[in-house]
Amino acid sequence: MKRQRKERLKSGILIFLAFLCMVQIGILWNQTQGFPFNFLLEAIFADNGIDHVNVEQVKDNYFHPENITIMTDRFSQWVLNEQHFAYHVIWDDIRQNYLPILCQSKPRRIYPASMWSELMDISSIRIDFAVKYPNSMLLWFAGIKSASPSFNGIRGIIIVPQENVNITVNTLYVYDESSVYMYHAEIRDNMRPKAYYSGLANEMRNQSGIEPMSAIGEAFPDFADPAHEDIPIYAMDPDVTQSMQILSARIPGSLILDPESDDLESIQESILLTQKDSLLAMRDKTENIVVFSDLENVYQLNAYGVLEYKYLPPEQKTDPGDAKSSFVQALSFIELRKDLVGDAEIVLKDIRQEGNAFVFTFGYRYGGMDILLSDADNDMTAPAIRIKASSDRILECRWVIREFRGNPGYRTYSVSFIDMLDRINENHPSLLWFEKFRSIRMGYHLIITDISDKRLYPSWLIITDKASYRVPVGEMED
Repeated sequence: MKRQRKERLKSGILIFLAFLCMVQIGILWNQTQGFPFNFLLEAIFADNGIDHVNVEQVKDNYFHPENITIMTDRFSQWVLNEQHFAYHVIWDDIRQNYLPILCQSKPRRIYPASMWSELMDISSIRIDFAVKYPNSMLLWFAGIKSASPSFNGIRGIIIVPQENVNITVNTLYVYDESSVYMYHAEIRDNMRPKAYYSGLANEMRNQSGIEPMSAIGEAFPDFADPAHEDIPIYAMDPDVTQSMQILSARIPGSLILDPESDDLESIQESILLTQKDSLLAMRDKTENIVVFSDLENVYQLNAYGVLEYKYLPPEQKTDPGDAKSSFVQALSFIELRKDLVGDAEIVLKDIRQEGNAFVFTFGYRYGGMDILLSDADNDMTAPAIRIKASSDRILECRWVIREFRGNPGYRTYSVSFIDMLDRINENHPSLLWFEKFRSIRMGYHLIITDISDKRLYPSWLIITDKASYRVPVGEMED
């Protein structure tokens, strides 16, 4: 009996030691991404990098409207962005209270997509998103584990408080680019009262810091492209102004490729993170690029501050893609390196499915205004970040990395539409005669191939039916 117990004890110790050896060998092999049982180590020690990011804590930074518009009609509309207090009050109420109701209830009616443009003519509160958020992401943002919304994603929401006489019910319309869904939402104690939404237009009229805008198709129909959505402009007041900052933009110091130096440590720490010691570095000083790679991963950084990543093994997954899980991968990749971009926000601009993966496009924003990028192939439409991700990992990434800082102090600029027309006439007179406006926005513009430190000034960023233009905004004299 004693001998049998000793043998069992020896066997147990040997098995335990063998397991420890496997783990130790696996850790060493995993640093070079070549261990054939990689999945075992990931299950024990990691979660594809996601364990480094609290996605629940940061997810709301990537879910917000591009604009919230208080409308009485096409001639009187107040466009709010993140700089306005009312924007946050309205959005908090929508996100925390109305979104769960919309996701978990049935619509009263379903209308064709053409109904959406008809709603522009009535007094309402309009919430516009830059992208159509898929249902799986909406449920995650709303904190709902399981539901089957009637709509296929949300591109926009309109609140029409006067449509229902019941003071405890608000009428909402949801747009998913295919249909319009009408909901009646009961107003609970923790929600903004109906009177708040009914009184927003009067509140805007009484505020000195925001001016009403008009639809360009109504105020100046000869300039509008009827095939595209109407553009809000400051048409009536020639003296309307706005305080804005000048931005500085540069390639982060830790990512500058010095042709005279072989030191890559700061680059490895900034973009490779925990993989910095496990990837082979190759430097091409002629092209001024650096490549880090192993059997599964390739990172490339060029002199323009453009980071590219590719996962080499072919994707094995055949299940339908899940937008939320793929987005978590993209969000984690960005958040781990977000400090590189300085004071700029990173905002989601596009989502589309590609096979079993999803492609997410992100842009930069500062002070509520977009920073548009241009390269050889895209005139003011180049993405700042483009990530292709499956529910398991990042598959591809291209990231134009810039560090943005707001210069101290604000300057006052004219944002009148009349002033903009005068400046267009000075610089691009043919535009007013032969082209139609499709998009007019205030923002900043950066050329990717310009690697020097730049000062970015507020500009009119204009897209017509034929070209794109950057027109400087007129600075007011002191």
